[in-house]
Order: sequence, then structure tokens, then C-alpha cells
Amino acid sequence: MIRINLLPRKAHNEVLKSDLALLLVLLAVAVAVGAGLYFNNARDIAQLKSELSKTKQSIASMETFYKEYLALEKQKKDMSTRITVIEKIRQGRAMSARIAYDLPSLVKESVWLKRFKKDEDRFDLEGRALENESVADFVEKLSKIPYAKNVELKSVEDVTEEGVLVKKFLVTGNLSL
Repeated sequence: MIRINLLPRKAHNEVLKSDLALLLVLLAVAVAVGAGLYFNNARDIAQLKSELSKTKQSIASMETFYKEYLALEKQKKDMSTRITVIEKIRQGRAMSARIAYDLPSLVKESVWLKRFKKDEDRFDLEGRALENESVADFVEKLSKIPYAKNVELKSVEDVTEEGVLVKKFLVTGNLSL
């Protein structure tokens, strides 16, 4: 196929000039838009960097307050732990005094206690008696005390102590005020 240019050479040059001018104008607009976006972004980045440095400075200035806050929180936790321990000791002391007061009133002449062990809210009691009925009466009276729960006679054995045949008994249960 053969191309034939029907436009005169002068008109052809004018079209080229107008196309070239349009290209240059579009190129200038594109460069201006790109430069505007670049400078706008550069300004925003500078502003954000200054805000970031201010924020870092304020965080650094608050670091002492934060350390003080953490120290106070640790002290608060230590105090609450101490208070709970003191409350447990106070409750245990009241319970021990109450037990020491109530146990002698439960014991008959034919029953005597050898060992009383209290761990947290559990107790183990070892005693001796001359007869089984005395053991049964003691366990029954012990189970009627309001702070003694789940009182259970674990074992009763015949043993000889100092030449006398006695009943060795073990009692367990829970204590709560």
C-alpha cells in the first residue's frame, strides 16, 4: 500500500507544530502536577516527622511517670498479698483459740487426746480411749461443733500402752468459721 500525503507541506508543518505544542503543554501540565504532588507529599512527610519527634519526646518525658506507676502497682500487689496473708493468719489464730477452748469440753474422763494437727482448713486428731462408746460420744460431740465439718472417724485400733489395753482412734475433718 502506498501512502499519499494530500496536505500541502506548509499545512503539514502547522499540524506538526500544533501537535508538538499540545504535547509540550500536556508535558508541562504533567510535570507541574507531579511536582505539586511531590512537594505536597514532602511537606506532609516533614510534618509527620515533626509530630513523630514530638510524640517520642513526650513519651520519653512520661517514662519516669510510667516507671513510678509500675513501682506503685508492684507495691499495691505486695500489699494486697500481705493483707491476705494477715487475714489468713487472723482467721487461723481465731480458729486455733476456738479449738483450744472447745476441745476440753468434749473430752470425757475415759478419753484423752495425743495429737491435733491443723493444716489450712483440715484437721487430724489422734486420741486414746478406754472404751468404744467414749470414742463414739467424742466424735458425735465433735461433729456437732458448728465450725467442724465432715468429721469422720478414720480408724479405731486396740493398742497396749503402759500395760493397759486402750482404743487408739484417728479422726479427720474440715474447719471453717
